[in-house]
Amino acid sequence: MGSEDNTPVIEEVFLVHKSGCLIEFMNIEQNIEVDYDVTIGMLTAVQSFVKDAFGDGKWSLKKLEFENKNIMIELANNFYLAVVYSGKATAKMNHNVAKSMELIEKEYGHRAQDWNGDMDIWEGTKDLLCPLICVDEDSNILDEAIHCQLCGAPVDENATACPMCEFDFSLMDQIK
Repeated sequence: MGSEDNTPVIEEVFLVHKSGCLIEFMNIEQNIEVDYDVTIGMLTAVQSFVKDAFGDGKWSLKKLEFENKNIMIELANNFYLAVVYSGKATAKMNHNVAKSMELIEKEYGHRAQDWNGDMDIWEGTKDLLCPLICVDEDSNILDEAIHCQLCGAPVDENATACPMCEFDFSLMDQIK
């Protein structure tokens, strides 16, 4: 699905609790049913294997490469973000994935530590993942929010910088 110039195309995003429970899932093909339990089970098992084999806290799996698919894994203390993409990862994509995880960790990290399985505490995570994945115009995932000129993330109308890429909006005045 990646373009001919090898530009990365994020196809799926999984936010997973350390217990292996799927918190949030987004797919570029919103109408396709995905057996994400298999994917999550495999990723969680591989992460556990890496920790057992190489020592907890010293090693973690960050990337899996297949013929035409790649999986980037961004870890936090109590959950991880798995991004399935085609093409070649760019610095911008890596930054956006890391920034998404940073925002999710900031907002939800304290809730994840002693999580009891109540999915309501994760409300809003889709909004933080939305900028990572291409969404068609018919989708109702993105609302009528104002979006960053640089990365496309939804931003508050009174914001002075993008919460995703940290682009300083005052720079747009200087460019004009």
